[in-house]
Amino acid sequence: MLKSKENNRKIIVLMLSLFLGICSLSSQQLNYGFFGGITASQVDGDSYSGFNKLGLTAGFFVNNHIEYNIYWQAEIKYVSRGVYKGPADSDPTLYRSGYHYVEIPLSVHYLYDEKILVELGTSPEVLVATVYWDESGIMDPDSYPENRRFGLSVFAGVGYWFNARMMVGLRYTNSAIPFRDPEEWNNAQYRGYFHNVISLSLAYRIGQRQSGT
Repeated sequence: MLKSKENNRKIIVLMLSLFLGICSLSSQQLNYGFFGGITASQVDGDSYSGFNKLGLTAGFFVNNHIEYNIYWQAEIKYVSRGVYKGPADSDPTLYRSGYHYVEIPLSVHYLYDEKILVELGTSPEVLVATVYWDESGIMDPDSYPENRRFGLSVFAGVGYWFNARMMVGLRYTNSAIPFRDPEEWNNAQYRGYFHNVISLSLAYRIGQRQSGT
């Protein structure tokens, strides 16, 4: 357990260093700020359906103008994903899973009329913790399925800038590669397990700085 926590700290420090390295590549002014919001998620590949698992996301972003109305953006963020299936009259069982990730999303934005934003990007990610519950409480970690530590997602979204400081954004994220292998490799319909996440967040732009200062 202690070794796992130490490894997670090293990975987070490494991702933060990578994020800062990406930011330092630009010699022009950078816009920067932070964001936070809620997520609704499900897993494609299991027997449950519906974006029933609610979670949180929060992070820090920098972006800069490329040309015309096109910008690049880099983020470092935390996000929780998972599955929730509650008890019902016909089925009293409960199942809930929580996957906690640190990501570095990289995206290209198109800004229309200084208000409406459209984005497309990809996100390297690291799984830092998992927790599973049933109707009896937290499940034995020894019974947890084996998930990939490192992953990659793709995403698309839209946003609206109310003013020069604040924006509300809606983003859909999907695993580009399965975070867990399928149970039956010999069945073509089983491709593995993929996260599907919808996030609604509020971003606040603090200001601009000269990179390297």
